[in-house]
Amino acid sequence: MRRNYLLWFAGTVCLGVFGAGVFTGSEPEIQFVDAIDGSGIDFVHVNGASGRKYLVEITGSGCGFLDYDKDGYLDIFLVNGGKTPGFETKQSLNHALYRNNHDGTFTDVTRKTGILDNQAFGMGVAAADYDNDGYTDLFLTNFGGPNLLYHNNGDGTFTEISAKAGVRGNGEWSSSAAFLDYDHDGYLDLYVGHYTDHSFAHNYICPAGNPPVKTYCSPKVYGGVAGTLYHNNRDGTFSDVSAKAGVALPEGKTLGVVAGDFDGDGWVDLYIANDQVRNFLFRNNHDGTFSEIGMAAGVALNIDGRAQAGMGTDMGDYDNDGRFDLVVSNLDNEYLALYRKLEGETFEDVSAQMGLAAATRNFVGFGVKFVDFDNDGLLDLFLANGNVLDNPEVVAPGRRFAQPKLLLRNTGRAFEDVTTQHGKDLLLPKVSRGVAFGDFDNDGDIDMLVNNSGDRPQLLRNDGGNRYNWLTLALCGKRSNRDGLGAKVEVLSGGKWRYFQTLGGGSFMAANDPRLHIGLGSETTADEIVVRWPSGTVDRLRHIAARKILTINEGANAVGKGQAD
Repeated sequence: MRRNYLLWFAGTVCLGVFGAGVFTGSEPEIQFVDAIDGSGIDFVHVNGASGRKYLVEITGSGCGFLDYDKDGYLDIFLVNGGKTPGFETKQSLNHALYRNNHDGTFTDVTRKTGILDNQAFGMGVAAADYDNDGYTDLFLTNFGGPNLLYHNNGDGTFTEISAKAGVRGNGEWSSSAAFLDYDHDGYLDLYVGHYTDHSFAHNYICPAGNPPVKTYCSPKVYGGVAGTLYHNNRDGTFSDVSAKAGVALPEGKTLGVVAGDFDGDGWVDLYIANDQVRNFLFRNNHDGTFSEIGMAAGVALNIDGRAQAGMGTDMGDYDNDGRFDLVVSNLDNEYLALYRKLEGETFEDVSAQMGLAAATRNFVGFGVKFVDFDNDGLLDLFLANGNVLDNPEVVAPGRRFAQPKLLLRNTGRAFEDVTTQHGKDLLLPKVSRGVAFGDFDNDGDIDMLVNNSGDRPQLLRNDGGNRYNWLTLALCGKRSNRDGLGAKVEVLSGGKWRYFQTLGGGSFMAANDPRLHIGLGSETTADEIVVRWPSGTVDRLRHIAARKILTINEGANAVGKGQAD
C-alpha cells in the first residue's frame, strides 16, 4: 500500500528545501504502479502507421519531466507523432503539457501555455534554462519539419522562437537532443542528433517471411546524417559550429545522446548511440573542439567488434569507483551494452559478465537509464522495450511487437532481472520508446514516464522505494549555467564516497528530472557533499540529514580555488 508523506516547503526553487517524514513500520514491497488512470492525462500517441512502412512510424516518440512553473513539482511533456501519406486520423496530433497539481493529478495546459499545434512528426524533447533567466525552456525535435524552441516567458506561457534563435535545422530527421555547456562560458549550448536520410519520398519496403510480407527496412538501407552542435551566443541566438567543433560526422545514424564528463577532466564530452554504425565518443579538447575517440576508447562497437543498433544511452557510476560508465540499448539478438570505465580514456564491454547480455537478448530496447530505484546506494538499470517490426513473427517466430519493461537490480556483483517482483504494470506488453525519469510526487523515490507508440503513456509511480533513506539535490548555478549541467557531486555517507553528474540528454529522446537523486540506504545523514561546478567553484556541505529535497546554490558554501564572487 502506498504511504503518503507530509511535505513542507520554504522559499522557491534555487532557494528552498522539501522534507519528508521518516518511514516507520514494516517495509513494503516496492511496486511500480501505473498512475495514469485518474491522473487527468488523456494523451494518446499517434504513430502514423499507414501500411506503407515508413520508418518514422516505428521510431518515436519521447517525453519529459520538467518544472516549467517553478513550483517545485515536476510537470509532464509528451511528444506526439504525426501523419504520414495515406494515414488519416481524428485523434489530436498535438504535443501535450500537463501541470502537476501536487496531489497525483495533472491539468492539461498545452494551449494555455502557448504550445502550438504540431506541424511535423514529433520525435524528442530536451528541457533546460538556455538563457539563465530562471525558467526551463523546451526544445522539440522533428521529422519532416523544423525543430522548435519554446522560450519560457516566466508567466506560465511559452513563445516559439526557433527561427529567431537559429535552431530550426535544415530539414534533417532529428532524434535526441542534449543541452550542455561545452565551452564553460556559463550558457547552455545544444547538440541535436540526426537519424537517417529517410523521407516520405525516399522510403523502402523490405519483404520478409515465406510467403513474403511487407516489413520496415533496416536503417542500413539509408544514409547517415551528421549531428549538429549549436553554440549559445548569449543573446538569445545560437550558431551552428558543428564542422568547426569536429562533430559533423556524416555516417552517424543517431538515436541516443548523453552529455557528461567521462574522463574526469572537468569538461563535458558527448556520447552518441548510432543505429547499425559505430557509436561516437566526442572528447572535449577544452578549446571549442572535440576529438572522436570511440574506437580507441572501446565504446564504438560491442565485444565482438560489431556495430549494434544503438537506441538509448546513459552515463553513471554503477560500481561506485569514481569512474563513469556507459550503457546503450540495442536490438534483440544483440543485448544491452554496458561499458565499464577503466583507467585513462578506455572502457571494456562487461555486458556478459554483469548478466545483462543474457537478460536482455530477447528484447528491443529504447529508453534506458541508470537509476537507484530502491535507494540502496547502487545504480540499477531500467529498460523500456518494443519491437521495430509490427509483424516480427514473420522474421522470428515467437517474437512480438509489444514487449514488457525490464528492471535490472544491481547486486554489487551483477545485474539481475527483478521485473516480475515489482509490479504487474511493468509486465504489460507495450511498444515503448521514450522514458523520462524523476520523482514526480516528491516522495523520495524515482518514478518513470513512458511514451508508448500508438498508445497511452504510462506513469509508473514507485511505491515503496523510499523505505530506504535518500537525498534529492537541485543545483542552481551562478557563475555556471543556471541548471548546473556539467557539475559533479561527491557524497560521503556510511564511510563510502559515491559520485554523480548532472547530465545533458540520456535515455531516449527524453528530458529527465534535472535534480540528482541520491539513495542512502540505511544511513540517516550525508556526512559530506562536495559539488564541483563547471566554473571551478567548489561547494562543500557537511552533516546533511536524509529524506529531503535540498537546493544547493553555487558559491553559497564555497571553499578553495575557484571560490564564487
